[in-house]
Amino acid sequence: MKMKKKIIPIIISAIIFLVGCITAIIGAIIVNKGEVQLCPELDVFSITDNSIGKVFSCTMQEGEEKNGEPFAFWIYTTNYEDNDFYLTYADNGTEQVVIAFLIPRTISVENYSKLKGIVRKSDSAMNDRIATSITEFKSYITENYGSAEGVVDMGNLETLHEKISPYYIEVTKDTNGEIYILTGCAVMAVAFFAILTILFGKKFLIALASIITLAALILAVILMDKFRTMSSVTEVSDGIYKMNCYYDYKGDEFINADISTIDELTEWLVNKHFFGLPIEFDTGNFSCSTFTAATPDGNRLFGRNFDYNETDTLIFYTEPENGYASYGLTDLRFFDIGTENGLDGNSIAAKALMLAAPYVTMDGINEAGVGVGILELDIDEVHQDNGKSDLMIFAAVRGILDNCATVDEAIALLENYDIHSFLSRSYHLFITDKTGKSVIVEWADNDIFIVEDTACTNDVMSENRFYDPEWQCDRYDTIKKWLADKNGVLTEDEAMSVASDASMNKNNFSTEWSCIYNLNDFTVDICFDRNYETKYSFTQEDFR
Repeated sequence: MKMKKKIIPIIISAIIFLVGCITAIIGAIIVNKGEVQLCPELDVFSITDNSIGKVFSCTMQEGEEKNGEPFAFWIYTTNYEDNDFYLTYADNGTEQVVIAFLIPRTISVENYSKLKGIVRKSDSAMNDRIATSITEFKSYITENYGSAEGVVDMGNLETLHEKISPYYIEVTKDTNGEIYILTGCAVMAVAFFAILTILFGKKFLIALASIITLAALILAVILMDKFRTMSSVTEVSDGIYKMNCYYDYKGDEFINADISTIDELTEWLVNKHFFGLPIEFDTGNFSCSTFTAATPDGNRLFGRNFDYNETDTLIFYTEPENGYASYGLTDLRFFDIGTENGLDGNSIAAKALMLAAPYVTMDGINEAGVGVGILELDIDEVHQDNGKSDLMIFAAVRGILDNCATVDEAIALLENYDIHSFLSRSYHLFITDKTGKSVIVEWADNDIFIVEDTACTNDVMSENRFYDPEWQCDRYDTIKKWLADKNGVLTEDEAMSVASDASMNKNNFSTEWSCIYNLNDFTVDICFDRNYETKYSFTQEDFR
């Protein structure tokens, strides 16, 4: 009789469970298809006033063609309220148009397949912003390359002011699929819990509580080192954090994971360290400069400027069980930390994301006396195919810091891999050691090129058949003049003065940090945001 009374509640719960299951499946289908399947493709040459307020898919990326129009380039600007402001130039053979995209800072621009855009009519303020951005872009090209000729494949920049679209696209993220999945799973969980409670009563509740408690204890033990790492995050000053990496970030496994794209890197991190929870990298282009010099007492210094948009910074210390201890710096903008509408660096979510810092190290040194920095090149992406294991350029930095005691060992490590870059750019590495040897390592097609030099900026250094090495860089010339005047010998204060003289502050780029690493003493001095009156010094003891 009692069982008969339970049948109706069980049937109702089962129906609710089924509804939740269907809801989750619908969400999975939406996510799998992406926003491209849910609304018409945007054709910037067919927008009229009738399009205002309508939703279109926004899947354009640099180098791709949509509706037959090649999108030639992106103009990237920042500090426009709560949005990142993108312009794209399109040419369908008979018409040209410049159209703006307003993308909230909370949305990654790495994957547009999940984005949609609402057509808006531009007002005079928007038109002024677009015109200003075109002017700023031309100034940037002129200042850095002498002219726009051969740098952007778009003809005369002056004519773009006459081709500004009267419309812009307000970009939003398609979250409907994710909402369906979360709602469906929640409904299924409640229904399942209700069925078990109906069948087993208090005994089930006691058993469930015991299982949850045991699972929590096991999880705490497994994640102890990650919790220790997160709890070690300390705000040294406004927007400047330090962290001791206690957990095993599996460096050897990382550099041998055959990762060749940002998406593969993200997937690897999600599976290894974030239990399948989605994370995104908000990567962007950056300028940098590096150099090496001796000190009067015979030590070796490694200097580095990191030039980027306004960002918070993390310096972290790693001490892998089977590798060299090292310091590294990373830009927290990669994790959307410290940006407008981004995560606060002291939040639990931000500290969890900082666990990924070893995988996106911009520069650092190890206890063996090797220093390495990554610098951008304004040339096409490199994707080598020599039949070797794939290695992303970020992973190469981690592999060198963990495993190499000399420049020669670093070169030998790199020669074992096919190197891959990203963001429609290539990169080179500046590597130095405490013996005084320093090289720039570059890749083109399936070849590797090694150049010995004491300084490096953002221009190709190797004389190879792919790129013309004739270039001029004021920052490189500034550093080389310092080194020549001082016969390659600098005090640490003088080295910071070199970094100051070679720093950048124009358009939306500025030197976010200047480091002077001592390769012999395993110490680092850092100045942030071109404030060379305030210096932060770190040793191993500061992380223990």
